[in-house]
Amino acid sequence: APGIVAGVRASQAELYPWLPWATEDYDLGDALPWINLQLDPHPFVIIDPAGDIVGSAGLNAIDEANGRANLGYWLRTDRAGHGYATRATVLLANYGMATVGLHRVEIVMSVENEASRAVARRSGAAYEGVLRNRLLLHGRLHDAHSYSLIPD
Repeated sequence: APGIVAGVRASQAELYPWLPWATEDYDLGDALPWINLQLDPHPFVIIDPAGDIVGSAGLNAIDEANGRANLGYWLRTDRAGHGYATRATVLLANYGMATVGLHRVEIVMSVENEASRAVARRSGAAYEGVLRNRLLLHGRLHDAHSYSLIPD
């Protein structure tokens, strides 16, 4: 939990526009419910070769009836650009399909979030288009890019 808190706080300015939970006062009380599976059923930390937490990724909004879920990720700002989010996305999508039984993993981000879009592209996800008024962030509706990964 302390590693998650440190990462969110160190990157709050870059995370908050896209992840409203990443507030300046994010603390252990915010991190523990996520770690204890109360917020995401499949949360994972992203760790560098030295064992430091550089971000997290998870599967959420699981639709069991249709075998699909949303895949989300974030990285510490100072650790971006090293392929961690892309590698985590590929591994997590494979986990979702092989272990959770998903047939479709979706990655959705605001059309203004170029960093997240770059991760989806590099992961090999298929671009499916723009979803109008898909995300409500800080009281403002955003169109969103939609990407997906499927077992093939």
